[in-house]
Amino acid sequence: MNEAPTGKQSNLRVYDRVGPLYDAVIGPVSRRARERAVGALDLAPDGTLLLVGVGSGLDLPHLPRGPRGLGVDLSDGMLRRARARKAELGMPNFELRKMDAQDLDLPDESFDAVYLPLIVTVAPDGTRVLAEAARVAKPGARLVVVDKFWPEGRPRPAPLRLASRVLGSLATHVDRRFSEMHAGAPHLEIIGDEHLALGGFFRLVTLRKPAS
Repeated sequence: MNEAPTGKQSNLRVYDRVGPLYDAVIGPVSRRARERAVGALDLAPDGTLLLVGVGSGLDLPHLPRGPRGLGVDLSDGMLRRARARKAELGMPNFELRKMDAQDLDLPDESFDAVYLPLIVTVAPDGTRVLAEAARVAKPGARLVVVDKFWPEGRPRPAPLRLASRVLGSLATHVDRRFSEMHAGAPHLEIIGDEHLALGGFFRLVTLRKPAS
């Protein structure tokens, strides 16, 4: 008898299959946010970048070509599209690997910047995602999060929580607050918090890991 799929497994099945639709719908509406997020990384030409949740590679065209980079994702379907996009762009300094954002197989303090686009509300444990990102960031590194967050202080009615549980098992949660994600790495200093769209539902949050 087959076991019922876990939330992560259901989520992966969806993302493995919806790559073209994802690009067609999410690509145009998120382009400006991705451009601004990459700018917020403030990455030096000789720096190193980790992109957590590279997905289908929608961020790749906006990345600087000089710095060395690594993009990770757990969806085979998304990674296939990202590899094709990387080949089209010609990015010899950027590597792609299959990896769980909640359990990065990477050494501590390895990267000068970490970028997390639309991943902390997709992963089952977003606080763990941010904690892992903080772990592999070097002291003084910037971490940039672009995602959808429920407004701080606004109640989350029962229908919203139910909808988020259902959507979370398929694609993404819609009721997570950034403060709850930040609890996974409270030592990270918030140095920028920009409301992008839908009354602040989409936000660009820039954090810095203390230098010591």
